Amino acid sequence: MDRDRFKTTIIGIIFDPKTRMVLVGRNKGNDNFSFLEGNLTYDQELDIKLKQITQEKTGYKIHNLGAVYIDNCLDKKTESKCKEKLEIYFLCEATEGQEEPGEDVEELKWIKPSEVEQTLGITLPTRLKEYIMNLE
Repeated sequence: MDRDRFKTTIIGIIFDPKTRMVLVGRNKGNDNFSFLEGNLTYDQELDIKLKQITQEKTGYKIHNLGAVYIDNCLDKKTESKCKEKLEIYFLCEATEGQEEPGEDVEELKWIKPSEVEQTLGITLPTRLKEYIMNLE
């Protein structure tokens, strides 16, 4: 079995319950903002990797509040890069640290949940969009 054939991407939706805002970032060389994400290999523990990715990209330590959406990309058959990919979205709360973009992150920005699709320049899956909108 090829262990690297099926890619798992873990995505942190960092939420501040006090301001009701979501943190997004823009990677260097990219014009678009996105949620903070990274790839998980078969030998990595999910929660530890999510916390590591988030701290490296934002400067924040987070509390993982749990998985809120999983996309297995089966309905995206036209996108060959997505056919063998699993995306797991987690709601996270920044608990300590100071905001500092990581080495591959150009900019971090707090936005309202209602601004996510416009800021990211994408259409979110319906259930994920509903969940994020309810954070506001």
